[in-house]
Amino acid sequence: MARTLQQLKESVERMIAEQGADAPVAAFIFTNPDVFVMDEDGEQVTQSREIAAQVLNNVEDDYDYLYEEIFNCIENELRELN
Repeated sequence: MARTLQQLKESVERMIAEQGADAPVAAFIFTNPDVFVMDEDGEQVTQSREIAAQVLNNVEDDYDYLYEEIFNCIENELRELN
């Protein structure tokens, strides 16, 4: 399930408390403005919060292979360093 920005903030604050503010991180964050369609004039039309929540929830639920690919990239990078 996609989270709200407030929930994300709380998660980040917990990670900072656990790992320290200077811990390395990589993040890919998509929010409501990233969920848009192009109109006939080539302009971006941002979708409602309800539609954005549904789309982002579906992306998180239906595309687990994205997480797997990221972990594969991390493993590859670690192999290159060792």
